[in-house]
Amino acid sequence: MLAGVFAAAAAGLAHHIAFLRGQVNSYEGSAAQLQVQLQHADNVVAVLDSPDSVHVVLTETREPTRPVGQVSWLASKGALVFMAGGLKPLPDNKTYELWLVPKLGKAPVPAGSFRPNADHGATVVLPPVPADTQVDRFMVTVEPEHGSETPSFPIVMQGR
Repeated sequence: MLAGVFAAAAAGLAHHIAFLRGQVNSYEGSAAQLQVQLQHADNVVAVLDSPDSVHVVLTETREPTRPVGQVSWLASKGALVFMAGGLKPLPDNKTYELWLVPKLGKAPVPAGSFRPNADHGATVVLPPVPADTQVDRFMVTVEPEHGSETPSFPIVMQGR
């Protein structure tokens, strides 16, 4: 009888051990899958974050080029970097001009004039602008070749 009890207990333990092994294998599979997903995420971040990566904007090729610009503005220092692409060529007597439009209805501040290069791009880097200007928006207009004190219409680009 004692042998029967031991046999039943052994069978119960064997069944429990098999169940636990299944659980461990399941957790190991999940851990391996999570490790693969983590490695994939690390690879994505490396591509986006690496200084060696090249970032390219793709555009519709059947449509005319549209101008696009990006402003990086550090108000505390009055430091601005502007990069643009897709600019249309201008007549010799015209130039593009970048403007800071302050908050509270103050007059727009000229932040540099520029002409597009052969690739239809341009930059304005660290123009003299007042520090601590609270900017509502930035805009680009077409002005006479020596710039202007007030912006003309139409506005070519703008952003907040």
